[in-house]
Amino acid sequence: MLALVASAGVAPLAWGADPPPVSIEFDGPPGASSRLAAQGAMPRQAVPDLRVRYVRIKSRWADAATLPIAACDVLTNDRISAAMNALRQQIGESPAATGVLGRQGRAEVLFIGVEYDLSTGRGDECPGGGATAGVTLEPYHVRVDLARLGDNVLPIPRAGTASLYDHVPAVLRRFDPQVGAGYDEAFGPTVTAAVRMPLPLSDAADSPMGLSLRHEQSTRSAFHRSEGRLEYRHQPVRRDGQDVLQELRVFANAIDRREPVLGGELQRSAGEAGLGATMKPAIGVRVALDGSWQAGRDETTLANGVDHRADTRRLTARVLTEWMVPRAEGVLRAGVWAERVRPDGVAPLARWSARLGYAREFSLGSGPTWGLEVMAGAGRVSDRAPAAERFYGGGAKGQFLYDGLGSAALSRAPDGPLLRSAGQGQAGLPGQRGGTRYWHLNAQLAFPIKAWSSPLIPDERVDLGDTDSSGQPMPPIPLKTLLGNQLDVSGPSMLVATLVAQGKSNEEATREADAAFDEVRPAAHFIIDKASLHAVRPLLLMDVAGLSDGAGQFSARWVAVGVGVGVTVVTARLEGGVMHTVSGPAIQGGRNAAFLRMVFQNLF
Repeated sequence: MLALVASAGVAPLAWGADPPPVSIEFDGPPGASSRLAAQGAMPRQAVPDLRVRYVRIKSRWADAATLPIAACDVLTNDRISAAMNALRQQIGESPAATGVLGRQGRAEVLFIGVEYDLSTGRGDECPGGGATAGVTLEPYHVRVDLARLGDNVLPIPRAGTASLYDHVPAVLRRFDPQVGAGYDEAFGPTVTAAVRMPLPLSDAADSPMGLSLRHEQSTRSAFHRSEGRLEYRHQPVRRDGQDVLQELRVFANAIDRREPVLGGELQRSAGEAGLGATMKPAIGVRVALDGSWQAGRDETTLANGVDHRADTRRLTARVLTEWMVPRAEGVLRAGVWAERVRPDGVAPLARWSARLGYAREFSLGSGPTWGLEVMAGAGRVSDRAPAAERFYGGGAKGQFLYDGLGSAALSRAPDGPLLRSAGQGQAGLPGQRGGTRYWHLNAQLAFPIKAWSSPLIPDERVDLGDTDSSGQPMPPIPLKTLLGNQLDVSGPSMLVATLVAQGKSNEEATREADAAFDEVRPAAHFIIDKASLHAVRPLLLMDVAGLSDGAGQFSARWVAVGVGVGVTVVTARLEGGVMHTVSGPAIQGGRNAAFLRMVFQNLF
């Protein structure tokens, strides 16, 4: 069975093919039924009068699943169909599943396969003896993120088997925890914990209020980053899946940071309030607009003796856009931050930054994918800016291409050029000073090793038990081909039929079906054909960065190269490496730096 449970503005729908039951579901008028069903056949290798020896589910959180089939039941097509339908409902239609997928903004393509163990049993498994067969249900799935489009074509943790959300512990469903660890030459080893929850706490998908908390702590110093965010989101009613305005939001943040800067430190405590909107001007494009007002206190202490304290007011405007590039199978992301800053005792300052990044996974042949990431950025601040508002080069606080458009890391303007051969904030101008202008260019290439990777969707063939016009058995179909055909052919045509049955014109139904499938089809095809369940890939890294002051009296340029490794394993992603500064001025802490980022996500 193939099912698509869509949320976050895409109408829920499901469709299927053998083995049955096959169903299509689409939101219609209250009380209207829109389910079509078909009946199919048992596998051609089945024999009559078999009893069930065992029933297994190859899935996460499946131990407590309940199915209308049990050991010693007579093995019939009706029982298999009922079991598959019950499993589909527990995966995609339960209140818990609707809540999780709704809050996370995801669609899920689901295929439930059945394996029969026809080996000879002991003969005494069931009363009265007789032949038995084992039944294994395998719910493969492809999860498409409708809010964070870039995640669909980036090497993030994924699981090839579906989760039974009702059986996931409530604490995981409601708090959506993430944990991580990392290392930066200046910040030191770190541990990170984050939670995101609806208010009030529930599994409801439509809760507009949410609270998120995040804390990152150095294990060898007092350096840390903490943020709490209370947010109200309003999603306008969408009628045809093509509405430009996707979301309006109002938020309040509390921020507390203590971070390394040029051998010293910067402390910032602030409160912030703002509003924003997310738009979808075209299929595969998201634009986030945000504005905020912040009040807080900055304390800067540098190794050169600079000691500056000031209460600061800050107005910030931010534009972030993300574009899925279908033909290139990549994601393009751009961001612009404009700030008007007013520290006590200083006239208002203008500060802006911009970043542009592109990431692509591509294949050379039929093996695992290569990975390419390229990023560029620049920024400028008034020449009279105090130390807390100047730019400093070094390692990144977040990951521009991987963090969500609404993440805390992307809501803050960059602090300077990305230079991974330096610890955070440790690259500056002569005299231990920050710059007022910066630029940077970064590239990363990941090499696949076939023996160290496996595909998310296995290279298996599915025997549907079909026959051709002459009655001869049809050959098994590759699982990847079956999933792809449902996305391209069966799904759209069946959805159109369902919408027409609900009273829509053929033209309107076709437009809505095209909009729903065009949004998920490119990403789903990439995940089906090329995504990895686990992969270990060597990395080649290069950074070029520049920093200067306003008068042009001081300037610096660095070139750095390095090697690393990227590891993706189901629920974890690790990326680490060592960079060496080939040319450029001295850097606080030396010319070599190691970095490490590890995140556990996709826990369910």
